[in-house]
Amino acid sequence: MSSTGPGLGRREGMPQSDETPATPAVLRETIRQALARHPRVPLAVLPTPLEPLPRLTAHLDGPRLLIKRDDLTGLAFGGNKTRQLEFVLSDLLRQDPDVFVTGANIQSNWCRQAAAATAKIGIPLVLVLRNTDSQEVQGNVLLDLWLGADVRYVDEPDMTRMPEHRAAVMAELLAQGKRAVHIDPRSAWNALGYLGMAAELDEQCEAQGIEPTHLWLAAAGPTYSGLLLGARLLGWSWQIVGVAPLQWTDTTVEERIAQTANEAARLLGLEVRVAASDVCILHDYVGAGYARPTSEGLAAMRLAARTDAILLDPVYTGKAMAGLIDQARRGRLSQNDTVIFVHTGGAPASFAYRDAIVAAMR
Repeated sequence: MSSTGPGLGRREGMPQSDETPATPAVLRETIRQALARHPRVPLAVLPTPLEPLPRLTAHLDGPRLLIKRDDLTGLAFGGNKTRQLEFVLSDLLRQDPDVFVTGANIQSNWCRQAAAATAKIGIPLVLVLRNTDSQEVQGNVLLDLWLGADVRYVDEPDMTRMPEHRAAVMAELLAQGKRAVHIDPRSAWNALGYLGMAAELDEQCEAQGIEPTHLWLAAAGPTYSGLLLGARLLGWSWQIVGVAPLQWTDTTVEERIAQTANEAARLLGLEVRVAASDVCILHDYVGAGYARPTSEGLAAMRLAARTDAILLDPVYTGKAMAGLIDQARRGRLSQNDTVIFVHTGGAPASFAYRDAIVAAMR
């Protein structure tokens, strides 16, 4: 595995001028000023910590490992979606909604954080949740109900037809005369939160004297897009590695990530662009499918908990950590590498996987 992302030379991302050298501080301020031109709903507790993982590092005898604790963003047990929702909701509030609509899988972290965010601003939310597993009310869906969301369950074998179900709920609400507004989990506005996180992380690394070679996360959507755009603007040499949590029906995930990053750049009036070839997604750790635990992911959860007391989940972060551990054991990450694992949250969903986790922790 290459230690550098394609075309992302250190501090070469932004144009320089004789008057203002492109120092790290100047590059970060350029990003922050661009983001400040767009209002946001304050939801997250920031900055989140950047911490070492000394015992896991020693156990693997490989790369130096650190963790960016975006599970500690603060809103209803935190997670990466909180940063995204700050910008998404701010944009949608211009439509003066009576009610929001969104949806995903029954244990969706996006839906849990959307339920918390809309409760915080006082606008009702209808959640359309895919439920084919006959799961008990536990984990994220328990929190959705606790936070007051109007939960509508649909029986679907996969996520393919979920947009149709959300559209049907939107049509129902509009027919009732309500100003219903859909919260899109994949819009370019979502990427802005992780562009801001890139500047935050860059500053933390500079303060701690850390020169990462890799940024590692469970993501194949706007979270990755925002970080990719940040990498270009900040001139990172770090390779951003995303571990896919599901198998798509098409093969365009890399193109979609790059497109979202470029749409975010246009929202900010930035001329910089990225390409699909800049995207590195590992598709080998999904297992039997989305939201189905793997033995490797459960083992990674066990190891992270019993070395550095980090709680991961079986849907996203556990599989991402399994990928990191596997790459280290294969020698594709070495003692010369420094890897920052982005903890995107998701622990509440783990309670819905109690039996699998209990069996793996014995």
